[in-house]
Amino acid sequence: MTVKEARKLIAVFMVTYPNYKPIDTELAATVWADATEEYSYEQVNMALKAYMKSSTSGFAPTPGQLIDKIHFITQPPDLNETEAWSLVSNAIRRSAYDSAEEYAKLPPLVQKAVGLPSQLRTWAIDEEYNEQVVSSNFMRAYRAEVAREKEVSKMPAKVRKLIQNAYQKSYKDQITEKRTEMILLSSERKESEIKALEAKLEGVPMPDRVKERLKEIRGAI
Repeated sequence: MTVKEARKLIAVFMVTYPNYKPIDTELAATVWADATEEYSYEQVNMALKAYMKSSTSGFAPTPGQLIDKIHFITQPPDLNETEAWSLVSNAIRRSAYDSAEEYAKLPPLVQKAVGLPSQLRTWAIDEEYNEQVVSSNFMRAYRAEVAREKEVSKMPAKVRKLIQNAYQKSYKDQITEKRTEMILLSSERKESEIKALEAKLEGVPMPDRVKERLKEIRGAI
């Protein structure tokens, strides 16, 4: 939003909220334009309308309140904790042998809350696995990831870039690299399995069950 557009916003504030009396309207417009530079006037105005119809405080909104409204209106909702855990629980049941593959199917935020693909396998083969304890820990981690993602998404692009740079080669980035490596290794293992079966059966009529196995493996890569 430009300074010119912000002036219109300030005018609406002054008409709608009698308590809103900025010391310097031009400075107020400049500050608002700077705070909402990554959003269009249409987005900010849409958020203002939503705020006016829902807030009963009697006070004009802050930039952060309108940015919250913009994100609430324009971004799809995240999975709730129960939905996220349902995906993980189903993945655990199939992770005794294919944890990397199951991990790759999970949404990014769910992956972050789980940690590494090997964690799914650990849960899958643990004879003392306690779903209530694991689900509780996962949901707590998932809440933290969702909250952090929301906060970062509302920050200016320059700040997001600084955060990204700060995490470069950090422990979290090393985990991310390890996830990718494990997923790739899983695909390579499946490809090797295919080649081994094909070499073993070269020149020999292939039974239907073997054909089905090859088809199943290829479909999973």
